[in-house]
Amino acid sequence: MPKVGGRRKKTRTHKEATEEDLDLIGQTPKAFILKRGKVSQTIRQLIDDYRDVMYPFTSMNLQESDKTKMKDYIQAAGYYLISHMIIMTQTNKNSYIRFIQNPRGPTFTFRILKYANRNEVLNAQRKFKSFSRVFSPPLLVMNGFQTDFQTDDPQKPTSDHIKLVGNMIQSMFPAINVQNTNPKTQKRVILFSYKNDKIYIRHYYISFNLKGIDKKMKKIIKANKLPNLSKYNSFSDFLQNNHQMFASDTEQSDLEELEIENKQHKTQQMSIRLHEVGPRLELKLYKIEEGFMQGNVVYNRVVSKTNKAVEKLRKIKRRKMLLKYKRREEQEQNLQKKTKKQDIQEFDNVNKKVKQQ
Repeated sequence: MPKVGGRRKKTRTHKEATEEDLDLIGQTPKAFILKRGKVSQTIRQLIDDYRDVMYPFTSMNLQESDKTKMKDYIQAAGYYLISHMIIMTQTNKNSYIRFIQNPRGPTFTFRILKYANRNEVLNAQRKFKSFSRVFSPPLLVMNGFQTDFQTDDPQKPTSDHIKLVGNMIQSMFPAINVQNTNPKTQKRVILFSYKNDKIYIRHYYISFNLKGIDKKMKKIIKANKLPNLSKYNSFSDFLQNNHQMFASDTEQSDLEELEIENKQHKTQQMSIRLHEVGPRLELKLYKIEEGFMQGNVVYNRVVSKTNKAVEKLRKIKRRKMLLKYKRREEQEQNLQKKTKKQDIQEFDNVNKKVKQQ
């Protein structure tokens, strides 16, 4: 106990961060999720749901306003070591989502074809009706990014722009060391599936259950309390007289079986189930840009250009950049000349006043 009047210091939970911890914090990908322009209430709800997907490596209470510019967000991202930005916009016809890597790009623009919020997904289910925020990051599962979408043939490689999309998605989530991680600590899965020239996003919650045990026994094990056995001679009588185990009580719809060590270092067979918790998105790639929402267009679904046309555009952009740098140098030189003239005039005025005195 601390001395009287002293402040208590926690030693187990309030540990000071070491240099290795700071390096890991800088390496883990983090994202700002925000909107630009006017969007509907459903898109705002979708932004909140996607923040829950990217939690804990995102800002949940990011304050947005129309006055803040992208330069302000970029400066804040550099201060907080934000590696990516996810921006949602809406027009009269379509909604769009951008995946951007800070601070120099590239920028991937997708058109949102269909979407469902978290509440809509949960209300459509029978049993799993609620979802609470989980601190651990989700497991990333990618499907179809290594095959041709037209034939679904794994021998045929995918096009270059789809490989870029796969690399961008993979860079947005932290890497997991399979050997050192405990399977029971993984609570969520996010799925990116590429099929028929579309990208499908699904968000699942992972539940672990004991395999081959009656529902009554599961409730007793989870509660860690014995039921009232005053009316029964033994525990076996309680189990026999209270709804024996039927075929419907067994875990027949489980995804996979897994052996996990408990606290007593004993292996237990656990069944894994996935519960979809939303949001649900269906995207279509629209455009890829080299820079941060600008620069050379690597891919465009609507407009296709030849290599000569692309080279001409690059030359024009380089000339514009050179003109900008020259103008800045000229402005700096002019400012220096003006400041020198002002200093000389002030010095002359001071000398005149001294001579008059």
